[in-house]
Amino acid sequence: MRFHPVIVVPTLAVLFSTAHGFVTPASRISHCSPVATTTSWALQALDVKEREASLEKLAAVDEPIPEFTELVKEEENEEFKKGFSIIALITFFNASLSPVWHMVYEGNGPPPLFLNAVVSVVAFLGLVAGGSLLDNSVESMSALKDNQEEKWSAKSFRGGIELGFWKGLGTTCHIYGMALTTANHGAFLLQLTTLIVPVLQGLRGAEEIPRQIQYAVLMALTGIFLFTQDPTKAGEIVGDPSMMQVGDALVLGAAFFYSLYDIQTFYWGREVPRTELVTIKVGFQMVLSCILCAVAAQTEVMDYLASGPEWNVLVPTVLWSGLIVNALATFLQVGGMQAVGPTRAQTIFASQPLWASIMNYFLLGSVMGLQGFVGGGAFLGALFLAATAEAPLPVPATEKEA
Repeated sequence: MRFHPVIVVPTLAVLFSTAHGFVTPASRISHCSPVATTTSWALQALDVKEREASLEKLAAVDEPIPEFTELVKEEENEEFKKGFSIIALITFFNASLSPVWHMVYEGNGPPPLFLNAVVSVVAFLGLVAGGSLLDNSVESMSALKDNQEEKWSAKSFRGGIELGFWKGLGTTCHIYGMALTTANHGAFLLQLTTLIVPVLQGLRGAEEIPRQIQYAVLMALTGIFLFTQDPTKAGEIVGDPSMMQVGDALVLGAAFFYSLYDIQTFYWGREVPRTELVTIKVGFQMVLSCILCAVAAQTEVMDYLASGPEWNVLVPTVLWSGLIVNALATFLQVGGMQAVGPTRAQTIFASQPLWASIMNYFLLGSVMGLQGFVGGGAFLGALFLAATAEAPLPVPATEKEA
């Protein structure tokens, strides 16, 4: 018995978010250093020793107050927990795309570029209509408090366009790749972002790559090679089975573009207000996807519409992918990334293949052969190494200058 993922996935999402309940943020704490004032006549009455003792007492009030320090740490911990819950929920949303997109391609499936364009349009319209409501309903992280001066500025457009460019390329490769490969292949290969992000951070000089991450990269490459050679479920591909490796390559390309998007989301999220950043990002992504569809798939789209699309499958898929995964998840990710950080966020995203495989099994009946299990096991082992590695250290300023 099969259930449509667009019905099952939202139900699972509610249960998942309940299990990972969003932590109520701690009350905001304001602290002002006490200022002690001493009148001139009192100081003049003191001898030298008494004056020095008074100055020492005055200096002592500027030292950190243990109680206040503990409160700050507690607030930061609460914010991290909230960010962790947000990233975990986004992971579940992203994993749901594996069975949802695979099922929509069965039968008279839409052209990938057409699906990409329609999903982007729905996401943009959803943000325009509900962006202000989201901004008022979802509490902002403390790191986002100081960027309000950049509302609809040139800087906000630069950030939104850059994020839209990387996410647009990633989504295009992802949707196209899922039409050519199996659901499990797509889910596992996409999670290469867990390894790409720390490597890119190291190459650009932002962080030192831990030795454990280096081992994880080698193990992941070995696992991916074995996993992509698994022929057991080539019959699950909705297109030409001979194009399976092309689909795998496209999903790997999507993982690279998504990695750039995650890194830059962390940077631009601190520079540009959340609502403006996400709206501009999704708007540019919509323009890019529509241009690609009009230029490269116009005839294919016309033939598809003339043949009679399966609207009962297409419409729920577009609404879920557009409003939930591309609009809501993108909005939440800006704040969640600030609390967790791009590298640590990937350790949470590492569970995505597990969630996707579970949904693929129950919704699509997808399984793997022995070679796929060996490769997938090596890949999951690499993700575990990356997830348990120590946080990358910032590169010292002296090394950057050298």
